[in-house]
Amino acid sequence: MSKIKPGIVLVIVALGFMLIFYRAVLFNPNAYLFSDKGDGIKNYYTYYYHIVHDTSCINFEGMNYPFGEHFLYTDCHPVLANLFKFFNDNDFFTQYAIGILNLLMMLSIFITFFLIYFILLEFDIYKWTAVLFSIGITLLAPQIFRMSGHLALSYSMAIPLSWLLILKYMKARKKAGLMLALTANNLFWLFIHSYLGIILLSFQFAFIVLCFVLDKNYRKSGLHYLNLFVTVVFPILVFYIFLFVTDNHVGRTDNPSGFFLYNAEFDDVFLPHHPPLRPILDQLLGPVIKLKWEAWSYVGLATTMVFLFLLTVSIISIFKKGKRKTLSVYFNNRTLTISLLAAFVVLLFAMAFPFKQFPQLLEIFPVLKQFRATGRFVWVFYFVATVFGAYFYQLVYDRYLNKRKQVIAYLIVLASGVFMVVEGVPYHIETSNSITRSSNQFNTQLLGKTYQEAINCINPEKFQAILPLPFYYQGSETFARPRHDETMRASMILSAHTGLPMFSANLTRTSIPESKKIVQLVSPSFYEKTIQHDLTSKKPVLIITTNDPITHYEQKILWKSKQIFKSENIKLYQLTFDDLFKSDADAYLKEFEAQKDSLFEDDIFLVSDSSSFLYFESYETKQSDIVFRGTGAFNSAKKGKNILAELSPGTFESGKTYALSCWMYNGFKDALNLHFQLRVEEFDESANSWENTICFPEQSEVISGNWSLVEMEFKVKNPDSYVYIVSKGKLNSKSPFVADELLIREQHLDVYRMDTVKKTLFYNNHDIKF
Repeated sequence: MSKIKPGIVLVIVALGFMLIFYRAVLFNPNAYLFSDKGDGIKNYYTYYYHIVHDTSCINFEGMNYPFGEHFLYTDCHPVLANLFKFFNDNDFFTQYAIGILNLLMMLSIFITFFLIYFILLEFDIYKWTAVLFSIGITLLAPQIFRMSGHLALSYSMAIPLSWLLILKYMKARKKAGLMLALTANNLFWLFIHSYLGIILLSFQFAFIVLCFVLDKNYRKSGLHYLNLFVTVVFPILVFYIFLFVTDNHVGRTDNPSGFFLYNAEFDDVFLPHHPPLRPILDQLLGPVIKLKWEAWSYVGLATTMVFLFLLTVSIISIFKKGKRKTLSVYFNNRTLTISLLAAFVVLLFAMAFPFKQFPQLLEIFPVLKQFRATGRFVWVFYFVATVFGAYFYQLVYDRYLNKRKQVIAYLIVLASGVFMVVEGVPYHIETSNSITRSSNQFNTQLLGKTYQEAINCINPEKFQAILPLPFYYQGSETFARPRHDETMRASMILSAHTGLPMFSANLTRTSIPESKKIVQLVSPSFYEKTIQHDLTSKKPVLIITTNDPITHYEQKILWKSKQIFKSENIKLYQLTFDDLFKSDADAYLKEFEAQKDSLFEDDIFLVSDSSSFLYFESYETKQSDIVFRGTGAFNSAKKGKNILAELSPGTFESGKTYALSCWMYNGFKDALNLHFQLRVEEFDESANSWENTICFPEQSEVISGNWSLVEMEFKVKNPDSYVYIVSKGKLNSKSPFVADELLIREQHLDVYRMDTVKKTLFYNNHDIKF
């Protein structure tokens, strides 16, 4: 009984903790969405839609219509979604899929208590000490915050489970079973979330290499070393071969943005971001320390003190050789030391080392660009460092116990473990409150009245797809439209209940050609929309709008639609296939002809107001093989800053709104991505200050072939300022940059020019062919 008593106590504590903090979810798991906005609802939606509605196990059909998306790119818990899909013959998972997923996330927390406990026992930590620290380490685990969005990354059990299997493998005499278990484990997490799988494999790979380099005993057992290496390589090969064979979406970017956006730093590891210590830290230092949410992996005060102590002793040992022996005592466990070094190597990658120092290395290893948030890799260091901290405190405990200072020994271990618990509790107070705020809108019984009424007005057989307005599209990083939470939520809920796919997307790494065709859908109807040829159905489109503001181009789409449902928060419209693609060029031509005689001449244009400001630059004096109109265009490199126009003081008036538009060539590889900007920069010489108005060309609504019309509005703060129209690209951008036809006008001004030879009407920088 004395041998199993610590385990029994841990079970009781773990169950008690789960009931205290998460009883609402445990007793009614199907009642909640842990998040109903952003990535949270998207990840619930892709998981649910794939189980219930997709006709393919490989292609997710709910977004990016009519092309869909490979299911591994949708963050839908791929292996679970397909497993539940296979067994959904009686619609059990249609009703309970969300609840089961919520329970699995809860189960992961519960299992983590015991995985940490067994890891601590592997390093001969006393059972009662292991109980205390397993509670503290689990409560302080950073992945808990992923429940608010990145659901598949929230499994805190993944890293401890993988590490425990490695430790068992290293000790086992018969290794075949553990080799298979490790391989299956790595494959499983890769197909839950590729990011999580790669994090595990990076730690395992670093561990293997360091074992080989630092321990000659491991080098002697070459076959076992090779087998362990296979458990890393084989899952990666299976994953990428499967993806290569099954992915039929071409043209994904191989140069995504974000590698340097969410990197970890040491403060993310050793400084708190929650009470009880964070308010004290802010009071002492002020709000000067900015931690990155993506890299939150605070190891706790007790573990931080361990590393401060070791750092101090290491510095002293440089000058006093006698201290080296003291230092070596704390690294007497070879496997734990190698694990810590391997975790530190992964931590360096999380900090983007050495790529921040030598960015050109990314061009040598371009596959690493796929990691948008390297800060997540720091999670490995969290678990290994805290286990090492527990081991350290046990060594201190033994030291004082041998000196017959039993009370001090107990207090040191108790205080360090208990304070980890104290620091971890606020995490779960916050999380348990946040994940029960939103009801499960995928559950018909919990669906709000407005949604029920809207769904009753929809006959899914009558429509081919949903077009949300304002239109949102995230994925390819080259052609995009911004997200709006209310519209995204409404469209996903209605899509999930009706089975209708959506033109919109909130995904990653979508096909660039597909995204171009889809975003072009909201361009003015006088431009050719090539997606028309990809739509095999001629059924109407269901338009969903909310209280989110829509653009004037989207308003014109609504004017062609018939309203079929209206509530305070949601409106539904029916738009026929023919009306969606019917050109209204004739209407613009007739409008121009009707008011032509009342327009005023302004150089080569006719304008609606002769007193309003107008500026036009055609770049006809600049040579370019690629032009939108005429024979010249602005031609340069995308990187750095390009000045498209320079306007002297007195050009603009304060208080007025100006509309700027410029055609940019989108046909080059990486032409508009990597956060490329069009900026209006205002320099006030008297105050020596700059004011900037920024827009992103990748978010252009207007796409005509290989050209995007980039539009923005701006005001000047001081009319006596210099104003520059510039483009700004990353310094490592390699693409050329071509711009043409820069137009600046007062917001209300209409500008026309008729070209009877080419049969086009220039209207506010648009080319309307007739």
